[in-house]
Amino acid sequence: MEPENEARALEQAEALYSEAVHETPPNRTKLDNLVDLLCDHPQLLYKTFFTKAHEAASIVVDVWHGTGDMNADDNLSILTPPAAWGWTVMEETICHPPPPEILETRYPQLAKQFLELAGRTLDHTDSTPGLIVRRAVQSLTRFWPEIINACISLKTTNPVWKELYEATLRLAGVLSLMTERSDDPALQMHLVKFLETEATIFTSLPKPVASQRGTLNLDMLPDKHAYIVKADLARRGELARQQLVRLLPSSDHMRLCNTSFITAIINSIVYLMNLRPQFCQELLERLTNWYAVINSSEQTMTHLQLVIISKTLRIALLHLYTRRYMGAYSEVLEHTLDTLGGPEWIRWQEQQTRERERRQRQRARERELAPRQQVPDEGPHTARWVPAPEEGQEELAYQPAPGADADFGVPPPPDMAGQKRSTRGDAADDDEDEEKQMQLLEESAKRVKLEEDKGAPALPALSPEEEQRRLERQQKALADDKDIEADMQATLLATKQFELPAMDVMTPDMRQEHVMVAIRRVVDGSQKLRDFIEHKRILQGATTTPAAAGEQHTQVLPNGLSTNSKVLEDSMVMLVRLVSHCYIMAFEDCRASGTAGNMGQSTQWNEMHKCVERILQTIIEAPRSQFGLAMVLLYELWMSVVITDPTLARMPNQPGNEYTVLALYLDWCERIFDAVVKCSMESASTLATVPAAGGANPDAAATEQNGAAVVPQQQPQSQLDELILNFIKEAPYLPSGYLSKLEECLKSPSTAALGCVTLERAIELRPPIFSAGLDILLTYSVHPHRDTRVGCIRAVKKHYPNGESASRIAKAATSYFSIAVERATKQCAEMEDSVAAVFAKVDEVPPNGEQASAEGIENRKAEALAVRKEAEQAIEAGLVVHMELLLALSTKDSSLLNQVFKLYRATPPSVQAAIRRIITPLVKSMINTPAKIIPVITAFPAGADTLALRMIFLLCSDSTRVPPKELVQAVLTMCDVRKLDGNFLVFLVNGMDREEALRRLPMIVGLLNGTEGPRGLVRESFMRLTTSYLNRPSVLSPTQLLMGLHDRGVVATGESAVEAVAVYESMAKSDGTPIFSTTVFDTALKLLSEQENVSPLILRTADAYYRRRNGPAGTVIKLLNTLIERKVWQMDAGIMLEFVNSFKTMQPGTLALVKSIPPDALKMMVEMDAQLGASIREYVGKMPEPARKPYKWLFK
Repeated sequence: MEPENEARALEQAEALYSEAVHETPPNRTKLDNLVDLLCDHPQLLYKTFFTKAHEAASIVVDVWHGTGDMNADDNLSILTPPAAWGWTVMEETICHPPPPEILETRYPQLAKQFLELAGRTLDHTDSTPGLIVRRAVQSLTRFWPEIINACISLKTTNPVWKELYEATLRLAGVLSLMTERSDDPALQMHLVKFLETEATIFTSLPKPVASQRGTLNLDMLPDKHAYIVKADLARRGELARQQLVRLLPSSDHMRLCNTSFITAIINSIVYLMNLRPQFCQELLERLTNWYAVINSSEQTMTHLQLVIISKTLRIALLHLYTRRYMGAYSEVLEHTLDTLGGPEWIRWQEQQTRERERRQRQRARERELAPRQQVPDEGPHTARWVPAPEEGQEELAYQPAPGADADFGVPPPPDMAGQKRSTRGDAADDDEDEEKQMQLLEESAKRVKLEEDKGAPALPALSPEEEQRRLERQQKALADDKDIEADMQATLLATKQFELPAMDVMTPDMRQEHVMVAIRRVVDGSQKLRDFIEHKRILQGATTTPAAAGEQHTQVLPNGLSTNSKVLEDSMVMLVRLVSHCYIMAFEDCRASGTAGNMGQSTQWNEMHKCVERILQTIIEAPRSQFGLAMVLLYELWMSVVITDPTLARMPNQPGNEYTVLALYLDWCERIFDAVVKCSMESASTLATVPAAGGANPDAAATEQNGAAVVPQQQPQSQLDELILNFIKEAPYLPSGYLSKLEECLKSPSTAALGCVTLERAIELRPPIFSAGLDILLTYSVHPHRDTRVGCIRAVKKHYPNGESASRIAKAATSYFSIAVERATKQCAEMEDSVAAVFAKVDEVPPNGEQASAEGIENRKAEALAVRKEAEQAIEAGLVVHMELLLALSTKDSSLLNQVFKLYRATPPSVQAAIRRIITPLVKSMINTPAKIIPVITAFPAGADTLALRMIFLLCSDSTRVPPKELVQAVLTMCDVRKLDGNFLVFLVNGMDREEALRRLPMIVGLLNGTEGPRGLVRESFMRLTTSYLNRPSVLSPTQLLMGLHDRGVVATGESAVEAVAVYESMAKSDGTPIFSTTVFDTALKLLSEQENVSPLILRTADAYYRRRNGPAGTVIKLLNTLIERKVWQMDAGIMLEFVNSFKTMQPGTLALVKSIPPDALKMMVEMDAQLGASIREYVGKMPEPARKPYKWLFK
């Protein structure tokens, strides 16, 4: 660049920087514009602006770490934007290849300053604003591969590069530890990028030739290097890959359950599979296993979280699958996508099918236009084809996972520059490879069918004479069939439309004659229909061959009947209509004669039911294929019921009504419904066990290896069989008692989802059965099998609390819980009796006496512990089964938890502990909506304080978040009104303001009693008070907390105050450095000694610092001198006593202060401690004679 242009750019940058930082707060937009300007003129970075950036970032570290201005609150909004800008500028400076003239001179110095500042920032993450920590992590992630590249490419012996590498390696280790300890979702997302970078650059590429593409990988590292150990970096890459998967939350690991964080991990894992396909199968298996676990547990995540995570996973894997060179891993991805399902995968398959059909039509046109040209035909049995990479080209494209962020920590290869990482160019229409892959996808969908066809036995070959005879028999049978069908069709056409005669004007004999004629017509028609059905069965076996079936296009039903013509179905409908006509005429006869009519066991109507039995058997044998016919016949019968018995008064269980048309309809409806349920269950069971039978279910295989029972996989709700639901919806009348037949579905794990979803939708679509269906769902809401239980709870939850049955549902939930508590209480008493019985055993005392007896006691202790553990597990399992309905309803109506509190207080400790564990997922799900549960917590009954404390802890368990204001205020008010102790405030202190926290500090300190339990609580509250949060500094700085512990209210707690200082002194940050640092101690000591009323505890704190920390004695002596100057002998007696004790402890260094103490005060000190008086007397005795004159009274 020319000098004048450089000067102009420098002037413009200086002006922009000045304008940005002098605004209050600093203008972030102008700072971003300045970064763009500096990137366009990089020479300015190395000259002046790196120094400005370093200073801006250093000031924040100094202020928040206690070495600068302590007024951190006022400086937060002013200092943070320039500091963030400074990190960005430093990152742009050191992460771009510098000009050759400064590579060996200026650049190492800049990198060293950057690493030093990064180390200081990461050493104090708790007291540094989150934005600054994230910028530091981001910069280190980007710098890590750059420094390795520089170290292996430069041929130099300069030791500064070794220092830079070792410093960066140390900070990389710190970042690795932070991934396990940090609970900040925003910070963890940057740490995920760091793990992704290490897992990528410290592993080999699939093919060695790909290492020449320019991106850092393990193959580029030399086997022998002066200070870089290749094996150590390879180990780091493997650990980073494992840690990426471990960060995914589960029911056992709920430390950080944030949607953005989880989707970032998924995108990073898929991106790693894209770049390093050798890990595809391993990562994919672990990812899908994790997804199956969290998707099967309702209380692990919210429904919205599961939807977002599911969609992210499906889209990421779909884009990975559609890459050009996935090779052998395409089949694994395809199976996974089939399992996950989703509209994206279905739309993509449909799109590929349409595209293939279009290309086939195009090829057909090409054949017509160019008949002499040979066009290759792609038949349906084309072998699976995997495109081979071209020479010098990798097997996998260098593209990140779709839907992920653009910055993955590893820069794109040169040929991808200028292109978005999540996009990919469209393939040409004549792309042969893409077309073949589409064809392979279609073939794979038919794989199971093709395998079944291959497994079918081949037909035996026939001789020409046998084949001729077979064809003749077939032709004769077909000719006979045509005649019989024509005869049946003529019979149907000859049957007249039913016309009800005028029964009122007939004599009883005439009416009876009409009824008998109708009955005989039914009997004759039924016999003819039975013969016709048998003829069809015989014809099916005699004529059906593959050739004949192919020629006639006959559809064969599972029961062996042919539906080539509709004569058979029409015959069945006609016979049922004739039966209906008989019942209608009989009804009219009874109405005209004024009698009820007898249709009992001994009547002719018994024969009427037998006439249509064969039709019913035909439907029951194939309920799915005959579903439409079954509905038609049921409606025919129901019309007769409506005409003859509209009030349904003649129920079949009454004498004389056993064979009415209503009895016939109910019999048909029940038996068809039985067949429908059985058919649907068999279908669901078959689909649920297919993956396990095919060996493609890794979860089931793993479970079998562990020796546990294999639970069949549940189908997605969108794929569940709707045969039962369709029957319930379309049947003209369905007694609610028939729903009990669905209980068989709910009892089996493989069909539980079918039963739950069917009942859930059926009671919504058919209101008359709502009550019966709800009873079944409530009954199975406490089923031992979790899939059945959760499915029923979800269905019940839809009708609470706004439905008409809300009170009924709530009553059932509370009664289940009451039963569970009563049962658990009895089990607890039995457990205690069993434990007592174990210790009551009297063992024979062996000859060796005490040692053997001690061993026997230990054995009994171990036995009792095993008995207790087994019983507690059984208690908790029973409570879980009976509490899940109540807890699920509580997400909509938290007042139900009052029942939990009511019963909780009277239960044994073991039951209480189990209840506290069970409610954990529910309370955690309300972290973002605490207003729903606050009224329940603040109104807890006496004796249930441990449950209320558990809920408060769970709502505040995420230490990276500030508790909601409404929760903090409600608990503070509750503590004031009900006079509660500081246990309720431990986890809320980081939600208070500074004044409120200092005012409540004595309550928290008052918990200390010399035991470890309260110490842990107080330590947690101190840590929360001194921790900074996103866009909010800590409530108290370490210095302010130490000063607060010396406040009069805290000192009034007595020995608890001393113990509180000891707890605070022993606390350390996440990196191991103590919070009670020298800077904190000196600053607090100075401020405390200048207060008007000096705390007596100050000298004990100084003594603890001197003794336990090996602190300098001069600091304590300086404090004593300050107190002498302030005439400590005129202060409170307590501070004077502590002064004397400290004076004696720190001698002989303190004896020189005797000269500055007046005789009266010195005399007071000697009288208070005789041992100190002897030391002073000895010291004065060694003084010169003139100096001893004022102290003659000491020797009298």
